[in-house]
Parts: sequence; C-alpha cells; structure tokens
Amino acid sequence: MNKFWEKVHKCEHKNMNQDYFKHDICCDAIYCIWIENHCLDCGVYITHCSCGSNNGMSGWPEKRCRINKKKEN
Repeated sequence: MNKFWEKVHKCEHKNMNQDYFKHDICCDAIYCIWIENHCLDCGVYITHCSCGSNNGMSGWPEKRCRINKKKEN
C-alpha cells in the first residue's frame, strides 16, 4: 500500500471540506444522484450514491475520473 492509501486508511475523515460538495446523476441509474466530499486531513474524495454503484474513495475527484473514462473509450 502506498503512503497516500496508508494515510487514508488511518484517517477518520472527520475534517471534511465544508466548501466542497459535488453531485451529479449516477451512471447506472437515472433516478440516483452521487454526492462527493473531500477530506482535508488525508486528501481522499469520498463518493456515495443510493444505488451503490458510485460508492467509494479515490485520490481523484469524480469529475476527473469521468473525463479519464471518456478518453479510454
């Protein structure tokens, strides 16, 4: 595990950026919206959605991940 993910694993994610709140329609279900927050302590982006397809943590924001997915296709 690299240093970034070690830091993420140890973090409690209690210091969330109050000015950062992103959301959009989920890829897998048009009735679902994903919500993303950013932890200031470890730098991870945490995404949640009600259908579960976009739940996860990343070193990149969801917007950047989607741009890279489009480039791959």
